[in-house]
Amino acid sequence: MRPASGRVPASPGRESGFVLAVVVFMLFAISVAAATGYTLVSSEFALSRHSGDGAEALAVARAGLERYVAESLGTLADTTAYALGGGIATVTPRKLFELDSLNEVWYVRSEGTVEDVRSPGAPARRVVGAYATYRRRPIPHYASVIVSAEELETDGNGEARGFDHDSAGDCPGGGASTIIGAIAQDDVDEDNSSDIQGNPQWRIWPGGASAILDSIRVRWDILTDPDFPVEFENTLPNFSSIPSDSFPVVRYNGDMTSGLQGRGALIVTEKFDPPSSFNWSGIVLAGEIDDRTSGYLDGILIAGLNGPNPYDEVELRTDVNYHSCDVYAANESLSYLELMPNTIHETN
Repeated sequence: MRPASGRVPASPGRESGFVLAVVVFMLFAISVAAATGYTLVSSEFALSRHSGDGAEALAVARAGLERYVAESLGTLADTTAYALGGGIATVTPRKLFELDSLNEVWYVRSEGTVEDVRSPGAPARRVVGAYATYRRRPIPHYASVIVSAEELETDGNGEARGFDHDSAGDCPGGGASTIIGAIAQDDVDEDNSSDIQGNPQWRIWPGGASAILDSIRVRWDILTDPDFPVEFENTLPNFSSIPSDSFPVVRYNGDMTSGLQGRGALIVTEKFDPPSSFNWSGIVLAGEIDDRTSGYLDGILIAGLNGPNPYDEVELRTDVNYHSCDVYAANESLSYLELMPNTIHETN
């Protein structure tokens, strides 16, 4: 019998089904919201992490470029990789053009990569580049002997001869113009009229070591730094096992008093005081020079680069004869890159 109101009362089963549907819908909505929130948070974290890795990759790229330029010496490697911080910098130089016979313009590219342990196949990458001058033969051929002492003199046992002892047949560029015989700060004197020869015979160069350094453009502070890598340190190569046209960089830390025999660019960080058995072909750069020296050098000698030479008067007993071929070869071993100001830029 129907109730007086005319409504049919809902059955308990229908009410419970409706409530269940609402609960399921609400649980679904909560799950979707939670998943969406997790996705947003995860994405924001990933973006933040990627941004941090990108900044680190950029720092690695810049550090790699600056290290490559700072450590450049001699022939430039095609590609060099450095492990820096948490990443790898891969540096590649490329020659653009020649400015003149002594200088070239190069472009240096450095790519920094930083691995993400969660996605090792997709590291963060940033690339920087810069333009640089390649000082191919940085030391000018000013004189066969340059000494930052007040007076340089010979006693008949030593020579400073600036005419080229090589010819065009010995090497490209051989038979070069005659250079100055000797340079000192205040005075140059010879015992015999033929001891010092050149065009001009000699020259006074006031200003001491700083003026000489400014003029010859040698990176003395870098070349004498024990942390700066050179081919041979405190030892000579086996010259019979390297090519005959190889003129390596050899650095002796401290005084050099031994009778070395060889070729290349010889760097003596302190006193150059060779005995009569010394025989070298190429360039000798020395922080100081003793008041009396001996031996033979086919090339050029530049001494007193540490500052005022401890001996005001230097008696040259070393025979120094200008050989352009040996100087060219040793000079190229000292070549280096020099960044052009304000050219470092990001390329990606």
